[in-house]
Amino acid sequence: MENVKAIVSQNLLRLRKENNFTQAELARRINYSDKAISRWEAGEVVPDLETIYALSEVFGVPVSQITEARSEEADEGSGHEISRKILSQIFLCCEIWFILTALFVYLKISRQTTIWQLFVWAVPCCMLVLWIYNRKERANLLLFIYSTIFVWSFTTCIYLHLIESNPWYVFFLGLPAQGLLIIRYLFNYKQNLKGIRLTRRSGKQSRRR
Repeated sequence: MENVKAIVSQNLLRLRKENNFTQAELARRINYSDKAISRWEAGEVVPDLETIYALSEVFGVPVSQITEARSEEADEGSGHEISRKILSQIFLCCEIWFILTALFVYLKISRQTTIWQLFVWAVPCCMLVLWIYNRKERANLLLFIYSTIFVWSFTTCIYLHLIESNPWYVFFLGLPAQGLLIIRYLFNYKQNLKGIRLTRRSGKQSRRR
């Protein structure tokens, strides 16, 4: 039984961190208290079968990933999945640059117009793709960076298209958006930090017992 508790606790902790849920967030999703989540992750108790099914739905994984020991092949498969995800993002960003470059060349040849701003538009487009791929990473610093670059590059694109009238004031549009991004990042970071502290505290208590 102790081995089962250890397996379930390790899997729950891993899956929660992979999905960037705090203990409080996970508890709300399955209508439990964060103290119950803490006890499961500390290996004090094992959730019942109905709760395990609910957890598998929240994480989007089969029940076996919660109840069975993780093999080396699974770890290797997870590494391949991460590599595939990164390559997919790079490929999509390259596609965006290719499409905009082709459009630039077409307009240059057919209409004798040089719209160099198209290359600037590639930046917010790429940031949007990266944000979509990583949107589950709530407190991820990279996600915050992608969002910040998107806000200011998008604002810059608007400015460049209206540059003849020198609409410098459009950059004020980015200020409230940047403020919201900072608040959101700090809030999620604080929630994740709180979840980690609760997990460590419950782990120390279980070892003392």
